[in-house]
Amino acid sequence: MPSLSDRNTMSIREAICPRCGSPTDDGLCGSCRLNEIEWAVIQPRVSAILCPTCGSRKVGSTWSDIEVDRDTLGRSLIFESLRMHKDLKNQDVTVDIRDISSNRSRAEVNIRGVCYGIPVSDTFRVLIAWGKEQCDRCCRISGSYYEGIIQVRGEGRLPTEWEARRSAEIAFQAEDAAQTGGDRLSFVSSVDATKDGVDIIVSSLGFGQGIVNDISSYFGAKSTSHPKLVGEKEGKKLYRVTWSVRLPRIVRGDVIAVAGRYFQVTGSDGTTLRTRDLLTSAPRSIRNEETIAVIGNRRDAEEAMVTFREGETIGILDPGSHLPHELPAPAGCRADAGAIVSILRDGETLVIVGCQE
Repeated sequence: MPSLSDRNTMSIREAICPRCGSPTDDGLCGSCRLNEIEWAVIQPRVSAILCPTCGSRKVGSTWSDIEVDRDTLGRSLIFESLRMHKDLKNQDVTVDIRDISSNRSRAEVNIRGVCYGIPVSDTFRVLIAWGKEQCDRCCRISGSYYEGIIQVRGEGRLPTEWEARRSAEIAFQAEDAAQTGGDRLSFVSSVDATKDGVDIIVSSLGFGQGIVNDISSYFGAKSTSHPKLVGEKEGKKLYRVTWSVRLPRIVRGDVIAVAGRYFQVTGSDGTTLRTRDLLTSAPRSIRNEETIAVIGNRRDAEEAMVTFREGETIGILDPGSHLPHELPAPAGCRADAGAIVSILRDGETLVIVGCQE
């Protein structure tokens, strides 16, 4: 059994660093352990390649959209290149970035912490190189690249200005959805007004077909496609497609006259019109025939002031001629004198299509 003096000798030996002789709890002291490691390592130079047109970033061979400014990206690059030892505690890192030219920035990185019980700090200087290269999408846009043309036309008529504008809006909404979903190469190359309607030029076939489906669904239109072989690439045939989207003669929001009554169209399947009787508000299905007269669309209605109301009769002032008119009040319309109603004209007849109470 060891004597008391032997136990004291063992305790003293365990409390001394075998390398420098400093007191320690176990093995090497904190200073000697710190001398054996790099508690913080950072690359002296980092870089990023950005598209000067849209600001997207290239990593390897892949482009991706970014939603941060250059300063934020620079800090991200620095933190990606920074490696700190697992035993560094209470880490505190500050970064100060200053531009020294249009394609160079210099960062001062201050790092503090505690390692093996010893406070440590150091300052590193990092050069950030900003490369410029036009991205895949901007290359295609600047080169007027396209794979399809969507021709929006009217069936036996010209599309209205609103229909042309709404078709373009649908296309750009599809573009936003594609870009948000990460499909960078799906975009609208241009929207061109023509004497017959509007042409929407698209970058890819799948993207174009989606827009055709959206426009057709919104307007109840019919569409056809006409592919054309334009070449081959790596043994694969390349096609460009022209889609023809025909807007129906009668569309949602139109007001039609049938047998002396007026109906607002709420939808269509091509052969049958879903409508609402403007006087009774009752729904009615009407066969879509060429003989049906369209007096206008709800969005083109004029506003007229109500001058009086007696029971189910409304008196209004014609906003064009300023002459008084008496009209039957639509079901559910509680407009009184001073209120505003929306009207369409069928020749000399005024038709109430909406009430503001």
